[in-house]
Amino acid sequence: MYHGSVVSATDPWLTVVRMEQPGRSVSLLFDLFVVNQRVRRVLAAGLAGVRLRADECAVYSLLFEQGPLTATEMARRMGMPLTTVLDYLRSMAGRGHLRREPHPKDGRAQHLSLTISGVVEHRRTNAAWEIVRSRLEGSLPMPIDQVRAALHALDDAAAAVLAELEPAERRA
Repeated sequence: MYHGSVVSATDPWLTVVRMEQPGRSVSLLFDLFVVNQRVRRVLAAGLAGVRLRADECAVYSLLFEQGPLTATEMARRMGMPLTTVLDYLRSMAGRGHLRREPHPKDGRAQHLSLTISGVVEHRRTNAAWEIVRSRLEGSLPMPIDQVRAALHALDDAAAAVLAELEPAERRA
């Protein structure tokens, strides 16, 4: 199964830095692809009994935690194209879960937040989400703050490359 590991002498939490396993030495992007696929499956299984999918829960969570926001602010914070955010918002509005109010400083923009029924649906989904989150974090072989720091570094690198590759008008 595992063919070896690199041991960190400086950090006891990182005893196993890298497990040499077939398929895990392709590339960083391949590793990310595999992790994404596995996490999607974990979330789908953990949220099987609720109405919102994991991606929808993430969008609802952003509005719940940081709203009201504009669609452009949401796109920027989630690293999504604005058109994708607008698709989510259309779906949320169709369910009666989205409140739109005039932006106090920008007459062209709208402040978006969850309606009461949107908050109720978010809470229902979030209860299942929290069980999955707790189990996943509890299974980590290293402290969560180190995992999040690595993810943030990867996100920053991806944003920098995206800025080079994608025309400015398409970036969120």
